[in-house]
Amino acid sequence: MKSSPSAKTHHRPSNLALNVIAIVAGLVTFAIGVGWLIYSWIVDREAQYFAIPLVFSVPVIVAIAIRSLWD
Repeated sequence: MKSSPSAKTHHRPSNLALNVIAIVAGLVTFAIGVGWLIYSWIVDREAQYFAIPLVFSVPVIVAIAIRSLWD
């Protein structure tokens, strides 16, 4: 069965646009994580050592997830 012309077609952004969106999302996530670490250090006077690996790994996961939305 052929699809009708009125069927919704999803436009896939260019690879450059996808890469830029993924990079920006990763950097924003990294900035939020670093900001939280600094805030918790200033407020609690205690380093959140368990969160340091998360600050570096979660932005990568977010960037990959956003990049793969259109794949």
